[in-house]
Amino acid sequence: MNIYINGRFLTQRITGVQRYAVEVVKAMDNMLDQPEYAKDRRFVILCPQNIQYTLPLKHMEIRKVGRFKGHLWEQTELPFYARKGTLLSFCNCAPILKRDQFVTIHDAAVKAFPVTFSFAFRTWYSIMFYCLGKMARGIFTVSEFSKKELNRYFSIPLDKMTITYNGADHIRKLVPDERIIEKYDLQNKQYVFAVSSVNPSKNFQLVLHAAEKMPDLTFIIAGGANKNVFSTPDFHVPDNAKFIGYVTDEELVALYSHAACFVYPSLYEGFGIPPIEAMSFGCPVVASDRASLPEVCRDAALYCDANDVDGFVSNIIQVIQDKETQGKLSYNADKLVQCYSWKVPAQTIMSQLEMNIRLGK
Repeated sequence: MNIYINGRFLTQRITGVQRYAVEVVKAMDNMLDQPEYAKDRRFVILCPQNIQYTLPLKHMEIRKVGRFKGHLWEQTELPFYARKGTLLSFCNCAPILKRDQFVTIHDAAVKAFPVTFSFAFRTWYSIMFYCLGKMARGIFTVSEFSKKELNRYFSIPLDKMTITYNGADHIRKLVPDERIIEKYDLQNKQYVFAVSSVNPSKNFQLVLHAAEKMPDLTFIIAGGANKNVFSTPDFHVPDNAKFIGYVTDEELVALYSHAACFVYPSLYEGFGIPPIEAMSFGCPVVASDRASLPEVCRDAALYCDANDVDGFVSNIIQVIQDKETQGKLSYNADKLVQCYSWKVPAQTIMSQLEMNIRLGK
């Protein structure tokens, strides 16, 4: 039995959906150490020629195929090379005419928050999600919130979708790169940390407004913006706020570890890995009460309305100054982060594959 994995993610910078693909693939590869998973199964990652990195895999082959790249490769060449097996796609995109496949769709933002995306992007993704919801054997998604959203906007049946929460254990295996703390002169300095792109759904205007109201506190914002996808407004950046751009995972660990508080004011998230990453290093989290965030962060964060700047400022002050709040959040976070392991979605996906094989589909 051939199991093919859509390896287009290997051509892309690692953000949230690519992180899911990378870590789930590695966890599945580790599961293949066990004979019951490896029996009569051949796992092959099919990818375009222009991959940027590979993965340290023991049981899966990475195979470059075709001449095209991007969506054209995915829609035309990938289904041809995967025609003799089941295809897994982990980053929203997949060939719309292949039936024997499982696809992870992370959220319905193209419909729920269309202003975030260009017209061409949201039109194509809307068509693709609708078709995949009809054609694919099964759909994975990353939260109960996203499951309901995909049903609402694309009429994907609830019983066709399986929840595979993200993990966060990858971040705890890394050695922090402390040089970034020195680079931005953050030694022995309290700072509020935020991370993600600056697309409108991330609501970083609120972070900057909070910074204006707290001039004695430093705000560090890491991440970038894809101007080909996102309609990125110009922000007024106060003197105590610094955009530091893309950072490595090792630098991210250092920034989490030293931050006084992590803020995540997002308006729309299918899951939201950064708050869980921050909690993994004892950094208290202030998050918006929108979308999946209360479902994912549970009682390990303080919540506030995403439009309430004064509420966010109040919560930031509370988690920085109130020892009782710090202790409660730390206790709850220590329990919560143990729930988010990449082994869990990998096991769920492998179980779905086995069921698909037993049913002879």
